[in-house]
Amino acid sequence: MEEGKAFCNGGEGWTCTITKTDASQAGKPFSKCGGSCTCVTDASVNQVLNLEQTLESSAGKEFCKCGEGWKCVISKTEGPEAGNNFFECGEGCVCVIDETNSVKIECL
Repeated sequence: MEEGKAFCNGGEGWTCTITKTDASQAGKPFSKCGGSCTCVTDASVNQVLNLEQTLESSAGKEFCKCGEGWKCVISKTEGPEAGNNFFECGEGCVCVIDETNSVKIECL
């Protein structure tokens, strides 16, 4: 993923908060989405469609892809772990929560 872009997509029971990682913006939510929403920063429609195809092929419950300067925080919204951060992904990484709730992270 190019620098300056982030993408998050997930299913019911999850929420994703995208934040900048530079010092002046660190920790301030840029975008927050949950349920069956998709969050994208600075992407064209074609890029979104390509990323949605990637999600479909990953068989994941939650998918996050962040370029340099971005971080995604994935949280549960249902069950005993509701409200707790499940994992963080960012700075050039792709993260997927699979059907067994295992986290897979690949950094470029």
